[in-house]
Amino acid sequence: MSELCHLPAHQLVRLMSERTISCRDVIEAHLARIDAVNPALNALVQAADPQDCLQAAAAADERAARGAALGRAHGLPVVVKDVMLVAGLECSGGSPALRACSRDDATVVARLRDEGAIVLGLTNVPEMGRGGESNNSLYGRTNNPFDLSRTPGGSSGGSAALIAVGGAALSVGSDGGGSIRQPSHNTGIAGLKPTHGRIPRTGSVFGDAWGIFGQFNCYGPLARSVRDLYLGLSIMNGPDLRDPYAVPAPLGDPDDVEVANLRVAAYLDDGISPPDDDVAAVVTDAVRALTEVAGSVEHDAPACLGRTMTLLWESVFLGGDRGRGFEADLAALGVTDPSEELAEFLKQARDVDFSLSEARTRLADLDAYRIEMLTFMADYDVIVGPAAPTAAKPHHHGLVEISDFSHLMVHNLTGWPAVVVRCGTSKEGLPIGVQIVARPWEDATALAVAAHLEKVFGGWRSPPMVG
Repeated sequence: MSELCHLPAHQLVRLMSERTISCRDVIEAHLARIDAVNPALNALVQAADPQDCLQAAAAADERAARGAALGRAHGLPVVVKDVMLVAGLECSGGSPALRACSRDDATVVARLRDEGAIVLGLTNVPEMGRGGESNNSLYGRTNNPFDLSRTPGGSSGGSAALIAVGGAALSVGSDGGGSIRQPSHNTGIAGLKPTHGRIPRTGSVFGDAWGIFGQFNCYGPLARSVRDLYLGLSIMNGPDLRDPYAVPAPLGDPDDVEVANLRVAAYLDDGISPPDDDVAAVVTDAVRALTEVAGSVEHDAPACLGRTMTLLWESVFLGGDRGRGFEADLAALGVTDPSEELAEFLKQARDVDFSLSEARTRLADLDAYRIEMLTFMADYDVIVGPAAPTAAKPHHHGLVEISDFSHLMVHNLTGWPAVVVRCGTSKEGLPIGVQIVARPWEDATALAVAAHLEKVFGGWRSPPMVG
């Protein structure tokens, strides 16, 4: 039954809804897959009770047998990044100080369950969700299934690693600086950071009052196919009247997008982290493939890209108080021995110092940056470029080399939809993704272009580690 673990989510749902395969067989296969691969990966860190999962599958099969209405995620095995609340599981955000059993589901989790999904557990993250690797002192380090000595990335690294090996069909992650897209690139799966405001973030382990971070962070799906991203997005989309940033907006359908009418801008170097030869070759091949079908393809880049890291990483995430505020928060929680990535975050924060007056200037520059990006996009429908400058790196290269996230952080600043899909392989056999970005609220356009590239280049491939 292991072949069930390689099928895309939308196909699993169709086969279970048609009763060609049973939900119980699907859940049994995925539980067995997790048992086989998780000791080496350390991707799933809190497992749901297997008997509860099997009982939910049996109930789903019974609903199908009596002809009841079935949800869009009928019987689907999903996992949740350990920064969201899942009822009955010990959610932690990778920190012993926050670990507690939740009584409630986050909105996105509740919506997946309402459509028939079966939650198998929580996936690993860096401590407090702050890191370029999924490693913490509570659960340890997650490994990349293509090479266990390398990182699947962060902060949705546990989700990406498990999806890549068939341990689940879909996951919901979060992305405040590339945290869905970098792990998707590193593990060869598909990941979507939707337009900010599409998906409510109610039910965060860290609390729902995001403050200044609220406009940069969002939830989104990870899966093995672009079509599955749309399935997850369509279920999670829409306000819940609890997240002040979530708004009602038409979703659109990627199948309705005419790629032949699109104007594409493409670039390799953002002036911060130029891609290595392998990544540059894969992105170039992807652009060439679009040249054959799109309305126009121009090699062009917004002039403001070089300010990305200063505006988001330094000004927003690190702050201007030499890390004193964050240190006070950690002290209040009783965190005295931060893990590797969190310690590096604190180290970088202690080097940043600016006044309230300068903070106001930086916030104004942030708006100027967004205006410049919108002005650039007046001539284009899509931007195509690298997701990261290299394929997955060895462990211990996370926040130490934070500039690797520059291509991704652009669109946490803009809030635009961005998809990463595998389009090639490095000389070392590691997956390489390409990032496709569309105008705000045009998520369907980004997904349509990503689906075309997936069709041309094959998308996800099973890691050789597990077959």
